[in-house]
Amino acid sequence: MEIRDLQYFCLTAELEHVTKAADKLGVAQPFLTKIIGQLENEVGVPLFDNIGRKIKLNHYGEVVYTHAKKILTEIDNLRNDIDESLERHTRTIKIYTNIELHYPEIVMEYQRFKPDFQVAITNASREEIFDALKAGDADFGLCSPPLSDDSGKGIKTEVIFCERCCAMLPPEHPLLNGKTISFDDVIGEAMVTTSKESALRLNLDQLMEKYNYHPQIVCESNDINLLIRAVKSGLGFAILPRSVMFSIPSIRKYCVESAYPDTIGNVGLSFSTLQSDIRDSSKFIEFVKQFIKNYNDNVYCRE
Repeated sequence: MEIRDLQYFCLTAELEHVTKAADKLGVAQPFLTKIIGQLENEVGVPLFDNIGRKIKLNHYGEVVYTHAKKILTEIDNLRNDIDESLERHTRTIKIYTNIELHYPEIVMEYQRFKPDFQVAITNASREEIFDALKAGDADFGLCSPPLSDDSGKGIKTEVIFCERCCAMLPPEHPLLNGKTISFDDVIGEAMVTTSKESALRLNLDQLMEKYNYHPQIVCESNDINLLIRAVKSGLGFAILPRSVMFSIPSIRKYCVESAYPDTIGNVGLSFSTLQSDIRDSSKFIEFVKQFIKNYNDNVYCRE
């Protein structure tokens, strides 16, 4: 008895007609009749009664049909489970980002949450993130400033975090005793910062333009630790996300809050609504939102 035989038997029972069942299965009617005959020989009893031009399950046939459907359902469940397991083992979530922070923690936490998934991170500009989402080369974009929704190209963005910034000053800087700092306080001073395509710099450039501040940039690097060392060595001051201050408590004594309430940068999680093969996209989005909420509640908002 083969799985195929049970499939043929169940369809014939449901249609109550051998010829119609054979047509639907794409086999010859004599072949289907032979398969049903073999099944009846194996169970030792006839399974159908002839009623005119139709056939109908008899008492024995009803019993076999009930068990056959259960077996076929279990076989389908088994195949689905195997397919899902194979997909998990080969599934790589591809994220393009221009964010210097957060994503390492997100990746590590997600892989603890979903150990069968891999997460690949690619650093990219905002334009590259948008193009990768549009082309299907990226599953998600983690970007600041957030990408705009584009219904025509199927790009949707959810703002998941609002990052505030502070100034990190060299040791012994006279403004370290102040509560807040403004651009007027550091006119003509050397500044170290990230590259122009980075999230921090994009938001910072907008802010400096708004307040008509022209920085004296002496060093550019996307390595936050390098910028911190540069400030500590006295090379210049830096504008850093406050999350850096929380992540590295030793630098808090060098940090002063910004005098501007709009020294912020929104972080957006973007994805394509046209990529139908991303089965777990909504789950990943909810995971990231919950991760950021936990971070906000347990770290960022606790001073």
